[in-house]
Amino acid sequence: MILWLYRVLGCLAVLPLSLYVRRHPNFAGTLRRRLSFSLPQVPDGRDLIWFHAASVGEVRAIAGLIDTLRRAHPDACFLLTSMTATGRKVASSLKALDLVEPLPFDLPLVMRRYLECLNPRLLVIAETEVWPNMILAARCKGVPVVFVNARMTEKTFRGYRRVRPLMALVFKEAHVLAMASDDARRFAGLGALRVEVAGNLKVDASPPIDPEARTALREVLGGGQRPVFVAGSVREGEEEAVIAALLEARRRVPGLLCVLAPRHPERIGLIQNLAREAGLSWGLRSCPRSGEDLVIVDTGGELFTLYGTADVAFVGGSLLPLGGQNILEPVSWGVPTLHGPHMDNFTWALAAVDNATLTVVDAAELGAKVAEVLERPADFAALACEARQALQSSRGVTEHYAAAIECLLA
Repeated sequence: MILWLYRVLGCLAVLPLSLYVRRHPNFAGTLRRRLSFSLPQVPDGRDLIWFHAASVGEVRAIAGLIDTLRRAHPDACFLLTSMTATGRKVASSLKALDLVEPLPFDLPLVMRRYLECLNPRLLVIAETEVWPNMILAARCKGVPVVFVNARMTEKTFRGYRRVRPLMALVFKEAHVLAMASDDARRFAGLGALRVEVAGNLKVDASPPIDPEARTALREVLGGGQRPVFVAGSVREGEEEAVIAALLEARRRVPGLLCVLAPRHPERIGLIQNLAREAGLSWGLRSCPRSGEDLVIVDTGGELFTLYGTADVAFVGGSLLPLGGQNILEPVSWGVPTLHGPHMDNFTWALAAVDNATLTVVDAAELGAKVAEVLERPADFAALACEARQALQSSRGVTEHYAAAIECLLA
């Protein structure tokens, strides 16, 4: 009954939804494909594996797994669908993929047409993209479905539990490779019968260390011999705290340079105003100068290397209850890493580094801890080394996933 209702509502909503979103960046130019009026050009005679990742984060999380599987199956056709334009852009840069497509609308006829066209050997879904018609159409065609890096928050679990009969039908024959035991328990609670704890692929997802790129970027930023504090992925409401912490740390550490990378570029204007009010000299990353107190990052794709330029780093999204952000990037460089108490979405990352990071609760404590690390670098180098070694020991998750998928392909 619930599946029938879901399908009826989907069919009724597709026309007004298409008219509403046709100019949205994620949907512009893709509606014919999403409605299966046009279909991908699939090479004949090659096995096809269909990957689906919602957006940029999920694409990056499974990129290493795709590379590993490509080495094992050089002649197969690898197709990835993504809901967002940014996800498809990142996926298009992955050499292991043959085709990148928008995700079709989750309607029964559309998904049946798509499965008939692709005829995949396997459907691999990243994290928790639950599209019932896609999964059930794959099952009807005898295509194994596997969720990789599968995670489910308690809030999501409670929501899905309201429609448990539908979820039980969806998960009944799917293979779930979960991030952690709590995720596995929640999937099992919704009716998944084949659940395994496999770890988090993001542990293996950090880019390679490039010391030369780090040194060059530090010079461009005006770091030189100055102590450098990098605050990355700073979220809304945290900007004031970071500026206040910078002022506190500068009182104890002369010449301190702060590099502040907001999570959302639209917050740059606010940060500029806060810097002016605080009497700080500032510049933009896109217009490098030297001698500023604060460099505000207005470019993209550099955060990993920016963390490498730091003598101490703070990872945002964590001073306020926003779930946290990825601490593994500064840890990979061996940088003493600070974060707030709200790391709910990244407890797996804390476990991967054996909790060898520093927790601060507010601006005053952040400023004091930044100054302390810079005043006594030798005392905190051991902690940073411990975190980095723990992270290196936690890696190897990708091979675990690849082995599980090979069993399904066999």
